[in-house]
Amino acid sequence: MKAKQTERTDRRGVALVMGEFESLGFAFREQAESDYGVDGHAELIKSEQPTGQLLGVQIKTGESYLSERTENEIVFRTDAEHVDYWLNHALPMIVCLCDADNQTIYWQAVTDETAISTGKGYRVGVPLTQILNVAAVPQLTDLLTPLVSPDRYTIFKTEDVSHGLAKRYSFKVVVNGTASKAEIASIVRQVTTYGAKRRYHRNHMVEERWGDTDAHVVWAFVYISAEDEARCNHFCRSLWICDSLDDEARPLPMIGENIGNDIIVDWSGNYSFLAQHTSTNSLTKEDYLYAVIPLIDELKRLLDRIGGQLLYLKNGDITEDSFLTATDADREHTNDIYMAISAMSVAPFECKDMDDRLECFIACMDNIALHYSEKGRDTWSAPNRLELALQQRSYAIANLEALEYELKKVR
Repeated sequence: MKAKQTERTDRRGVALVMGEFESLGFAFREQAESDYGVDGHAELIKSEQPTGQLLGVQIKTGESYLSERTENEIVFRTDAEHVDYWLNHALPMIVCLCDADNQTIYWQAVTDETAISTGKGYRVGVPLTQILNVAAVPQLTDLLTPLVSPDRYTIFKTEDVSHGLAKRYSFKVVVNGTASKAEIASIVRQVTTYGAKRRYHRNHMVEERWGDTDAHVVWAFVYISAEDEARCNHFCRSLWICDSLDDEARPLPMIGENIGNDIIVDWSGNYSFLAQHTSTNSLTKEDYLYAVIPLIDELKRLLDRIGGQLLYLKNGDITEDSFLTATDADREHTNDIYMAISAMSVAPFECKDMDDRLECFIACMDNIALHYSEKGRDTWSAPNRLELALQQRSYAIANLEALEYELKKVR
């Protein structure tokens, strides 16, 4: 099968751009898989070491891209979808127009100033004097992604989630202060590179399996604040998979933006909504405690009464019908409290641990009632529902102890 002329032309352009960037002290990585609007990444190399500072590169080759000109520039035309993608990308983007016959590459950064709407699409003016060569290095360097100091972020949690086929780490990262999208992408790259070199193992069996091996898979979850982390509201999540990892050992791929070094980032579309919801619906500490303490006291009384009747039932002192009659009102009241707590506004950040324990406690209490509801009696046999309800009673007692401990901490 013959290669299409356009494909051969495109390959000439990619090869030309790659060679020029390499000669200028950059590592150029072509995108192995099709990435909408990005053909490759150029990373600055200093003292033979990668810097983590990158550019995204879109390459266009052929006379059709060079034909429309003014006195000073080549006019590159594109659509709104591409421009929006480039302007919102975590990497700074440049367009390279290749004159393969004359071995010349014209380039321009894609910014709000250079991408001009025409009403039907966009035009980007690429100066005829702006050629990809040694004279362009200072300008290209100014465009690179920023370097972010390690004190700009904190790794809140490191998890070894390895299995027998792959060494894998997951990191939770909280940004210290405000950061741009490009800076967050830089943080993700740093955490991923650092994380892949870690030697933490969750137990001796994992250590025996993987020993001094670098990680094959690294996930990172980035949060703007400690409160976001506590509420699992990530700003973005990322995934890196080692090229050499066998297909059967690979996790499900992540759909998102390649920010360099084959790290894929999924920027959360719900972050702002959830953050705003939390901000506008959070209770003050006093309002939260005023609301929940009476409910906790009432739940303790219900636990004593329902739990006591369960023990009578277990010991054969009463029949199940007697249990149902004696606890009918209490079980209904338990469900009412469960619904009331579920409908409450968000607990304040300083009460988050307490609120988590309260949710566990009320869930166990409601599960006791669930097993003896009409649906529960249809689902489980009498011995099974008694065993399950007694188990939930034990869980409720344990969670109540933890809840009272957390309550002492916040009062």
